[in-house]
Amino acid sequence: MRSANRKEIKSYTLPEAVQATIAEHLYEIYNDRAGLIGRLDRWTQQRITDENLAKVLLVLESDKPAEACYRDLVREIDIEAESGIYLTRQDARPDHLQRVSDEPGVSGRLHEEIATIASTVFPDEAARSADEFDLVWVSIQACHDRAHLDASVSAIIMGFLMNDADAVNDMTAVMRALMYTYQENVVRRRCDLPSLLQEIELRDLRTMVTEMRERSGNYEDRASEIRRKADTRYKIPLS
Repeated sequence: MRSANRKEIKSYTLPEAVQATIAEHLYEIYNDRAGLIGRLDRWTQQRITDENLAKVLLVLESDKPAEACYRDLVREIDIEAESGIYLTRQDARPDHLQRVSDEPGVSGRLHEEIATIASTVFPDEAARSADEFDLVWVSIQACHDRAHLDASVSAIIMGFLMNDADAVNDMTAVMRALMYTYQENVVRRRCDLPSLLQEIELRDLRTMVTEMRERSGNYEDRASEIRRKADTRYKIPLS
């Protein structure tokens, strides 16, 4: 048996390994023309890549990388849930939208109430929509898809840091269950729709989500920090 040629074996640092995995992950998303992100122009796709690779560097440069990544996951899944609640249903795709519809506080039927919800939650899009709230649905899908992409990148980073993919999957599933339930309750309250939870359940939910948000820190400050890092780092071009 021929021994391996050591010169052919490339040794990756942790940042290089994480960035290479994420670049491949994003390449697959960009090549899925069925999704909105796959139909974006290359400049916008490049910007998404730059911001997510900048996030990798910020996480790995922090004093507590796992904690920094956890905070990003909380922020991104919370933002994902804000629009994802309208996309959940038993036959939804991707699978995370189907799984979260099994939560007792997620109806999987908010899409049926969009005529009631749109003018309150999406007033600008509703006012400019033609038929069937078309601009409302485009906005919902776009916001969900970008936030879900960002969360999927953070989950990859956390997988490297924890070296346990199952634990990361469990963590993100719990976050989604809480955030989707919380966000649906917010919309139901704003739009005078009946609650799915008892008051004691709502109190516990609010407490848990508040603690997670406080731990995550200011969302816009973190997003601005990532954008600044993306503006100054070396950019890896799309293939």
